[in-house]
Amino acid sequence: MPSSSMKSKTSLLSVVLAVFILSFNYSVKAAEMTASLSDGDELSLIGIGMYQELRNDIYIGALFGPSSVTNVDQLKDDNVAKRMSIRFVSEYSNRKLARHWKERMAMNNPRNQWQPLTREIVGFSNLFKRRLVSGDEINIDHIPGVGTQIYLNKTLFTTVNKSGFANLLLNVWLGNIPPTKAFKSSIRGLDQDAIKTDFITKYTVMEPVKGRFDADLAPPTPATPVVTRVARAAPQQRAPARAEPKKAEPKKPEPKKEEPVQQVAQKQPAAKPPVTEKKDEAKPVQVAKAETKPEPKKPEPKKEPPKKVAKLTPPPVEEEPFIDADLIAGSYKRDLVNSIRQFQEYPARAYRQKKEGDVTAKVTLIRDGSVKEIELIERSGSRILDKAVTKMIRRAAPFQEIPSELEQEEFVFEVPISFTLN
Repeated sequence: MPSSSMKSKTSLLSVVLAVFILSFNYSVKAAEMTASLSDGDELSLIGIGMYQELRNDIYIGALFGPSSVTNVDQLKDDNVAKRMSIRFVSEYSNRKLARHWKERMAMNNPRNQWQPLTREIVGFSNLFKRRLVSGDEINIDHIPGVGTQIYLNKTLFTTVNKSGFANLLLNVWLGNIPPTKAFKSSIRGLDQDAIKTDFITKYTVMEPVKGRFDADLAPPTPATPVVTRVARAAPQQRAPARAEPKKAEPKKPEPKKEEPVQQVAQKQPAAKPPVTEKKDEAKPVQVAKAETKPEPKKPEPKKEPPKKVAKLTPPPVEEEPFIDADLIAGSYKRDLVNSIRQFQEYPARAYRQKKEGDVTAKVTLIRDGSVKEIELIERSGSRILDKAVTKMIRRAAPFQEIPSELEQEEFVFEVPISFTLN
């Protein structure tokens, strides 16, 4: 009979073996995690990571692409299929989400790239009409030749068929000012297998409630039956109109109108016809000359003033939607961060001591672009590096004034700075 020590060793071995098998299965799932697009294309997982705000977990983002992709930058080609998938791990305001996307798109893309697509960007942000809860899912699928499809909890909400739109969204994660440095690294697939497996586990456990957002699609549906009813009513009005000419047929047997023809015949035997014939011969020549003169005058009434009016009216209507405060704010933040980074220098003392770290500063500006306050909300662990960031901001100031499109008297933005030894 086995001793108690033997039993304990056996049970411990079983636990270790179970943990090993479980971790192995998760690793296999991580390698096999795929996404299916509506056209049947299968995509492989490239990277997955956690988006945080003030160290609070907000959502897990996953990036999928063709198995042939060896570099994330290859996904920026419009001819390459891709999916950006988001699953929320906590509640999040729909207004904050809309602002997040618009500002980040303007922060990570040049103005000449996002401005022509302002209408599409605003339309995308307006899809989020209710608060997001844990488990909610947003899928952004780009299919070459079809466009960029936006799904909320498995329901297709819209398709944007504009070149470059998918890249604006992709750069939110992969641009120069990503949500966090760690998130960008995760999305690029640079995490260790254990960290990646942990994110995949959290992602797969949260299953979205299918159809939770479908009520937001209700308004456009009643428009279809109204159109069909009008189309059916139209032929009923045309039917009586075709019956009217049948009543006019019995009026044809009225031969009484032949009398004036007889009168003309009676006038012909008179002695005056030869005189009239000669006059008629002279008149047609004069009439022909008179008729040719007004012909060149007829093109005069071809005036085109209404066309000029039509060209002047549409521009003011189209200009209104192209102004969005969140996009303007994002573009302003992009300029501010870039102007500060121009003054980045690795402190000699920190370099000698091989100090590395990430620093995030929150800066408050007043209307004219002067600095009101600088607060370090994320420190590097090195006082030398922390002070270097504050010095960079002071050197870059004063900044350009707050854009006139923004009404606030103060403007707050964050500056992420990384010090890494090559």
